[in-house]
Amino acid sequence: MYELKETDLTKEAYRQLLERLLDVCDTVTFAVLPKKMMGQKPTLHRLLQDLEPYLQETVLDNGTRANLFDANISVPNYYYRICTGSKQVILKSANSLFSWQQPALPEDLSFLKKGEEYVVTNAHEGYAMLFAEDEQLIELGGTKWSRIE
Repeated sequence: MYELKETDLTKEAYRQLLERLLDVCDTVTFAVLPKKMMGQKPTLHRLLQDLEPYLQETVLDNGTRANLFDANISVPNYYYRICTGSKQVILKSANSLFSWQQPALPEDLSFLKKGEEYVVTNAHEGYAMLFAEDEQLIELGGTKWSRIE
């Protein structure tokens, strides 16, 4: 497992990372926290509308891929299939990895491959976790992944 900590990826490094994940993975997921917790801007709602055709399922859970909340808090986690249309929407939605946070965007952008976590982010805390041995991803310019046990 690898960790990217306190190094936000922007510009070309972010785009290369995202393109790699969108090519390798089959599902992109994130959560939308209740408005009273984090607020919600029109950009968040526009993103949900743009991704609607690619929605696989919405799962209510007491957290996100990166965070657990109190049992009484229910959070919708959205799962989308990755295809040409969803790739375009995701690529144009943000300019950096850690900008995926409310109120402007959903929380904890994550990528799955065959149902398994590939990359999970926590933008508020400033980290991402890579669960796969992906040398191409690890060696992308501008990334500083650290191996952790």
